[in-house]
Amino acid sequence: MNWRVLVKLLAYPLRYKMYIVFLVGISVLGVFLAILKPLPVKVVIDNVLIGDQLYGAYKSVFDFFSIYSREGMLWFSISLLAGITVLSSILSYLTVNYTAKLGMRLLFELSEDLYAKLQRLSLNFYAKQKMGDIIQRITGDAFVVYLLAAQITLPIITSLFTFFAMFYIMATIDLTLAVIAISVIPILGLVLVFMSKKLNDTTQQQYQKQGDLAAFLHESLSSIKIVQAFVREKFMFLKLQDRAHNYESAYLKAIRTGEVYKQYIAIITGIASAALVGLGAYKGLHGDVSAGELYIFLGYLAALYGPVNSLSTAIGTAISFGARGKRVLEILDSPEVVLEKANALPITNTKGSLSFKNVFFRYREANQDILKDISFDIEGGKTIAIIGPTGAGKTTLISLLSRFHDPTAGEILLDGKPLTDFKLHSLREAISLVLQEPFLFPMSIGENIAFGNPDASEYEIEKAAKLAEAHEFIMALPQGYHTQVAEAGTSLSGGEKQRICLARAFLKKSPIMILDEPTSALDALTESRIFERLSNHTAGRTVILISHRLSTIKHADEIFILDKGSIVETGKHSQLVANGGLYADLYQHQHIGV
Repeated sequence: MNWRVLVKLLAYPLRYKMYIVFLVGISVLGVFLAILKPLPVKVVIDNVLIGDQLYGAYKSVFDFFSIYSREGMLWFSISLLAGITVLSSILSYLTVNYTAKLGMRLLFELSEDLYAKLQRLSLNFYAKQKMGDIIQRITGDAFVVYLLAAQITLPIITSLFTFFAMFYIMATIDLTLAVIAISVIPILGLVLVFMSKKLNDTTQQQYQKQGDLAAFLHESLSSIKIVQAFVREKFMFLKLQDRAHNYESAYLKAIRTGEVYKQYIAIITGIASAALVGLGAYKGLHGDVSAGELYIFLGYLAALYGPVNSLSTAIGTAISFGARGKRVLEILDSPEVVLEKANALPITNTKGSLSFKNVFFRYREANQDILKDISFDIEGGKTIAIIGPTGAGKTTLISLLSRFHDPTAGEILLDGKPLTDFKLHSLREAISLVLQEPFLFPMSIGENIAFGNPDASEYEIEKAAKLAEAHEFIMALPQGYHTQVAEAGTSLSGGEKQRICLARAFLKKSPIMILDEPTSALDALTESRIFERLSNHTAGRTVILISHRLSTIKHADEIFILDKGSIVETGKHSQLVANGGLYADLYQHQHIGV
């Protein structure tokens, strides 16, 4: 059993101590009724049918109610039995209802914590994870906290109380039989020790394969356009079958292992029960116990082995749950690489001036730097461009500004202060970002545009859309700005998605705007109109533009050429063309006229 996982996740149910006390109280009351339930039947057998005299507590009860006839004892016993049954049912309903309520509350809180943690983790974490597997951990594996409350913690507490209560009552009837009844517990312990590793291993394998299957489904369906374009449906289907068969094999193995464990418990308790029935009947034949007492004893025997089975099942669940709990804790315990200082400050009235000071960067576990000794300054309110061959490190460079990653060495300054001095939320609020791959959420077009400024009016949303040359095609849609976008924006063309993303960045009105290949899917005329409007809209704002199209960036205040992770040229368009370097080569290759 993984005690670390169990202890860490126990923190969730322990937030509701009084709730658990209430549930345990209901369960204890249910145990008390279970103890009472066989007693009326004993009276019917021994005192009504056989005619034995009442004695002890039984006599006191019937004397209290002035019941002396057999008929009176019969009806009283039947009424008491019916009342106990009804109360037991009510308590059982309350237990199930409130246990489910507690379990779902815990599940909700754990899922919230997982989602909040995932939002804080850096992009480096996501680069090493499969999105489908992450989703499986939140929607599936997080259910362990429900199991912890409903199928482990409460059943163990209730079963232990029931076990000791039943043993005490049985010992008052016949101590020898009671001791024999619990003698199976060491054997059950040996079975648990023998099976625990296999239970844990098979369950861990099951949920790992389930995560692999979920990840494959997410990735293959997200890229369905490519699959169909390359006519690879059969190939992907075979890959799905392979993962599904792996999951099926792991699942069946886990089920078989769990069932073998349960049947070991059932066989051991069953053999013990048969032996005790025989021994009890033998004692009854020799007059050592009455028929009613034997009935009570056998009833309590079933009630005793019920908790034993429940305990064994709960412990088996705890062992299996460790594998799923470990997958949850792998997220909760993941280090937050991009940290915020305790005394970090909000950004107020920034000029938007930026400085890179001897910045190096490499991805974790990589063996070489992506960026090497980058140093340059950007004056606030200016438009600068960064260009370079594919893989030069342009997108990585701008990702450092939003602190999606932090430099391996060196520092980046905003208005002369290190980025790490500012609150992360405040820093990102100060930046409008258009990513290289446009992404839209499955909500209305208007909501997508207002994503960075949810308080924007309809007028402001439309104004931003007009700046991005998006208003006209949006109004041509059946519901205009209220048109719902399909998942990942698949209902729109690449150019339409880019224009909506541009409108989203314009509407945010941040002092710094980063545009990473923002018009790659647009024609030259539309691009020209957008940048003409952009120059007016971004007055006083710092703009960082990345583009392979030199026509897009040639009017920038300064251009930086990045090659193999280093700045190799800097200057204005005319200077760089005249220098005859890499920029001039790119310019000549694209046949651009001045």
